[in-house]
Amino acid sequence: MHWTTSNYTSVRTAYSKLTNAITIRPTAETIDVKKAVGRVLCTGMLSPIDIPSSNRSHMDGFVIKFGNISMLSPRTTIKLKLVPRRKGSISENQSLLAGKAIRVSTGEVLPRLGDTVIPLEYTQFDSKNNTITILKDIAKGSFISFKGSEVARKDLLLNARHVLRIQDLALASTLGIRKLKVFKKPKIAIIPTGSELTNDINDTMRGKILNTNSTVISNLIEILGGVPLDLGITPDNIYTIKNKIRSALPRSDIILTTGGSSVGIRDLVAESINDIGKPGILVHGIKLDRGRVTGLAALCRKPIIILPGPIQGAVNSFIVFAQPLIRFMLGLQPYARPSISAKLTKGWNARKKFQNFTKIVYVKISRSASGEFFASPIIGETTDITVLTGSNGFIFVPERSTMLKKGQEVKINITPGLSFSWCSPMEFSCQPEKRFFPF
Repeated sequence: MHWTTSNYTSVRTAYSKLTNAITIRPTAETIDVKKAVGRVLCTGMLSPIDIPSSNRSHMDGFVIKFGNISMLSPRTTIKLKLVPRRKGSISENQSLLAGKAIRVSTGEVLPRLGDTVIPLEYTQFDSKNNTITILKDIAKGSFISFKGSEVARKDLLLNARHVLRIQDLALASTLGIRKLKVFKKPKIAIIPTGSELTNDINDTMRGKILNTNSTVISNLIEILGGVPLDLGITPDNIYTIKNKIRSALPRSDIILTTGGSSVGIRDLVAESINDIGKPGILVHGIKLDRGRVTGLAALCRKPIIILPGPIQGAVNSFIVFAQPLIRFMLGLQPYARPSISAKLTKGWNARKKFQNFTKIVYVKISRSASGEFFASPIIGETTDITVLTGSNGFIFVPERSTMLKKGQEVKINITPGLSFSWCSPMEFSCQPEKRFFPF
């Protein structure tokens, strides 16, 4: 395939061509509550029961009928006769008669007609006559957790597309819910291409290149909620590449190739895709710096993303094209991500050759003693992994912008797995991206 720089396509147009050529949709599965942390609810969670299931005391004291003490005043005292406790717990079918009180403990079920609890410290006990004297005025219904007061049966507790947390699963278990309907994790095939690649670090002494991109991409997929399927290093052989892609199509929802994308006259990955079927390659060469040799394709209505070999280009292309597809299949908004505002500590200028591209600028975020956030751009070659290790966030710079000024307030994007090692992004006041497409 002949590929020249005149074929560069904007990120927006490229993404649109891809989504128009594929058919992907979130699908559901039912899983055990114990395995659902981090998963996305497919349907809203309704309560099957009331919590509490009965009226219960939330103090140690005495349950009474409020009508027996309604005339209580600072100048009067009221005595009530204690009803002997039955063996075991109080039954809610047990009746509470007028002028009587029953001793209760915190969390205990209340008898029928008992509508108020008097704490122990508000009473004086007369053991000789087995009575209590009420010492303090109290409102009707005090110190009672009424049936369904925390959760009522059929209450909507969690909305569809809610990301399940540990406390959500604890609530589900409390309600007796054992299974939840969630969106399936998409399966993403990874095909690293290049005869120069190796998984053995000893081979690097003989001129081979360590296959680190597959590990990086696999980890990003897993952190996002997908299931990576690493199909192993594939040499520069068109028949082998085609066989790998053919085998990946029925096994995965998305296919990612790494390496093998170039500006040369021949590109084996692109040729392999086009040989397999149509529509094949949709876009090859994208206005993304870094990541301009990214390719997008579709076979059997499934997306194929050709990630560049250099690490920054591979990660940038993953962020822009693979991440939104994975999020969509998980039932999430494709481009919703937390971000924080920060001031730049120094200026940044786009590379002259790619000024009209969408740019991704990696930054190191710091926070002052007053709580203000600052960001310092990290500059380096597209092959430099240290650009990524030195950063904890990134800025999307649109095509029309060519520079960022020192002191300018910018929005720093936070991506799980890439952005933080020294703290959780949840420590920040994160604002989700509301626009569907940020470029």
